[in-house]
Amino acid sequence: MSSIRVIELAKLLESEYSGDGNFLIQGMNSLQDAKECEISFIVSEKYKDLLEITKAEVILAPIVLKGVFTAKKTYIYCTNPNVVFSKIVKIFSPPSPEYTHGIHTSANVDKSAVIPSSCHIGPNVVIERDVNIGNNTRILAGTYIGEGTKIGDNCFVYPNCVIRERVQIGNNVIIHPGVCIGSDGFGYESTSSGIVKIPQVGSVRIDDDVEIGANSTIDRARFGTTWIKKGVKIDNLVQVALNVEVGENSMLIGQCGIAGSAKIGSGVIIAGQAGISHGLKVGNGALIAGQAGVTQDVPEGARWGGTPAMDVKAGMALICCPASLQKQKQKIIALEKAIKGLQEELDKLKK
Repeated sequence: MSSIRVIELAKLLESEYSGDGNFLIQGMNSLQDAKECEISFIVSEKYKDLLEITKAEVILAPIVLKGVFTAKKTYIYCTNPNVVFSKIVKIFSPPSPEYTHGIHTSANVDKSAVIPSSCHIGPNVVIERDVNIGNNTRILAGTYIGEGTKIGDNCFVYPNCVIRERVQIGNNVIIHPGVCIGSDGFGYESTSSGIVKIPQVGSVRIDDDVEIGANSTIDRARFGTTWIKKGVKIDNLVQVALNVEVGENSMLIGQCGIAGSAKIGSGVIIAGQAGISHGLKVGNGALIAGQAGVTQDVPEGARWGGTPAMDVKAGMALICCPASLQKQKQKIIALEKAIKGLQEELDKLKK
């Protein structure tokens, strides 16, 4: 389907609408770039000025803001326009590429590998001994899968990935191009005779419903397991070091780095270019701001930023009044209170 009427889309979304129910939507786009025949969305009142200039005739809007917008448009109201907009992409977008079942003639697959007939193994893929791949998994061109690795059902591995030996990957995992899973952790010891490499003999475990962005790396453990838990989303160019654990439904955003043995809780967001030092714990639901440098454990639900990272409110206080002035500021406040008290006493005596 490449077009749909407003009344049909509202019914499909189980949402109410106002305006022209018969208007035919033929595409979707941002407010800035939309054409008259396309649908767009708005998430908050602060973007309402864009409604006056957008060409889009149909707008997905939050139900809580019904009646707030004055621009003459047709509105479909929903709880979260951003999420709903993502769900209707398939109505207007080109269909996803289809991948035939079977193993390409140029792929190099060891005879001991277990690969169901429902899988797609693309050109120049290399699969080593004792690999086990689940049903309906697609592995695209140029990917390498090391000995003893297991990959679950309905996974999608894009081109030119490296999944080394003894890695365990669950179901419904998406791995974007250039990802490397199971590379050696950065383990070295300086000695009088030079730098000695410490063997990295552990593994990596990726649970169900994880997505790993392009060119990200997840190192194998020195011993035990580097563990990415269910529902974690990893952006492009992220580094996860040896023996790290990342809790369920956390998000690691572009260019952030997690040093060895750090433990990241559930529902944590680590923003772009932030760094978590070796062995630290980040509590459930914490948010680490972009470019933050975390050098101590982060409490559950905390909001930290800066370098060294600290509570966001404390950090803003330091920006407004540098640490070297904080004590002086407190002394001045105390003196002002004392002077005020003395003045009040003097006023009483005069009376």
